[in-house]
Amino acid sequence: MTPSFNPAPTPFGRAETMHGLFEWCASRWPGRTALHHLGRDVTYRELAELADAYAAELQARGVERGSIVPVLLPRSPELFATLLAVLKCGAAYAALDLRWPVARLTELIEHLGGPVVAAERGAAWPSVWSPPSQPILGARPAAVDVGPDDPCAVFFTSGTTGTPKGVVTAHRGNVRLFDDWLFTPLDSGAVMPQALAATWDAFGLDSWGVLFNGGTLVLLEDTLELATKLRDLITIHGVTTIFPPTAVFHSMVDNDLDAFAGLRAVGTGGEKLSPRHAARFLEAYPDIPLYNMYGPVESSVAATCHRVRPSDGPEVPLGVPFPNTQAYILDGDRLCDVGESGEIALGGRGLALGYFKDDELTARKFVTISGLGRVYRTGDLGRWSADGLLHFEGRGDRQVKIRGHRIELDDVEQNAGQVPGVGACAVVPVTGADGAYEDLCLFYTGTPGEDELRAQLAERLPGYLVPALVQRLERLPVLEDRKLDRRALTELAARLRTAAGPSDEVPLSETEAAVARILKEIIGVPTIAVDVSFFRQGGNSLSAAQLCSRISRDLGVKLRISQVFEAPTVRGVAGLIGAAS
Repeated sequence: MTPSFNPAPTPFGRAETMHGLFEWCASRWPGRTALHHLGRDVTYRELAELADAYAAELQARGVERGSIVPVLLPRSPELFATLLAVLKCGAAYAALDLRWPVARLTELIEHLGGPVVAAERGAAWPSVWSPPSQPILGARPAAVDVGPDDPCAVFFTSGTTGTPKGVVTAHRGNVRLFDDWLFTPLDSGAVMPQALAATWDAFGLDSWGVLFNGGTLVLLEDTLELATKLRDLITIHGVTTIFPPTAVFHSMVDNDLDAFAGLRAVGTGGEKLSPRHAARFLEAYPDIPLYNMYGPVESSVAATCHRVRPSDGPEVPLGVPFPNTQAYILDGDRLCDVGESGEIALGGRGLALGYFKDDELTARKFVTISGLGRVYRTGDLGRWSADGLLHFEGRGDRQVKIRGHRIELDDVEQNAGQVPGVGACAVVPVTGADGAYEDLCLFYTGTPGEDELRAQLAERLPGYLVPALVQRLERLPVLEDRKLDRRALTELAARLRTAAGPSDEVPLSETEAAVARILKEIIGVPTIAVDVSFFRQGGNSLSAAQLCSRISRDLGVKLRISQVFEAPTVRGVAGLIGAAS
């Protein structure tokens, strides 16, 4: 019989809902700082009072148990008060990114159909509710009977049909983690930068995990700020714990390993952790715990965890399941033996309720198996080792993880195929030196130019779905059975990644020279061609975001990532800077 490495179920200790955990902390440490943002400190009492006032207003606008509230607010104490207020109403929030294309946001808001849209004053969405600048403090919402199985949030992921799919998570999924949280333990004095976007379920790892355990959040603009300002965050704000996505962790290890000094714990997750980067970190900081976490949104935030050790070998394990979480390796409906590869399936109280308004997909992915109960088939392949550790062995479908984002390649292909003039198209992932997927490459036939097609996709898709490499072909390669030759396309994409020539031997303006210097530092190349897309020279959407951040910091000009996608060369970006100036 296959041994079980899953923990025995345990009851929740402090509360059964997310806002219940927060209220537990606010009642015990009302004067403790919960949030720090741009020089402003907000205590637990103040945040609780703000959430109550917002909840009373939302109830007056028709938000009730079972409602879904789209939230389009910048990171601020008001954002956190709004999310807590939605939960207090018995409703669920759907955090959307203001940087996503308007057409995509409009589609999602209409799909959700909530009574209000929480957005800044003056936003053009229907039924906007804005957090008031002077709320009626002391106002209390009507009591709502909310339980652990009630929805708490909807998270949208890439879908195979070209339309995002919404995963509906329940309170219990977060409570099972944060009621007794190993990463920022209860009353441990944890101070953590909040850098992950609320659109990602992993947002809970550097937000709710702290606020539900009496710690302090330092709100940042984005994850890139964490990577570039960690030293100051430790020195000035006393940061003790960080959770950068895997790709950002790799970048920090490569570019500024000394910056981690002074931390108590580091966690990472979102994609495969590089053993080389983990080994470099452990060699430099043997006393700082490094945790590798794994779990799809369908299992709420995280499913397994492993404290990385030098003895782990050539692959970093996914580790062991969190409390009230089960992991299985399946061959069909059969449990695999130890050491046998199969599909990872997850069960327990972390399981999502299903997909928003998609019963058919829910029934297909969340299945009931005799002896196991309800489980989610992840599509990830893995195995148990004899010491009870779960190991990752790849994917069984066309889904990939790039910089923490879960991407269905079909989603990108569907949207590219809808651009006028595009004929056949295919997307393949591009692998970096450590074996992890770093970029997407889109091949297509048709009339649009390559930069034109990328720019049009930037208007349809979030930045992480826009391929770094776009290549027009006369025809796509096929095998003898007339199926698309994806192996040939993958090999071609790898060659394109390294095909850019040396820097053009032409005089550069002062702005062009500055852009070239910044890009060389970000991409890590000695030379860069000024009239060749930097996506062809090793850059990606993360590089584009870093470029915008560096230009804002060094040159005092704010550019949108979508602008960089439209003019992705040294000369093009310099032109954007000149126009903005």
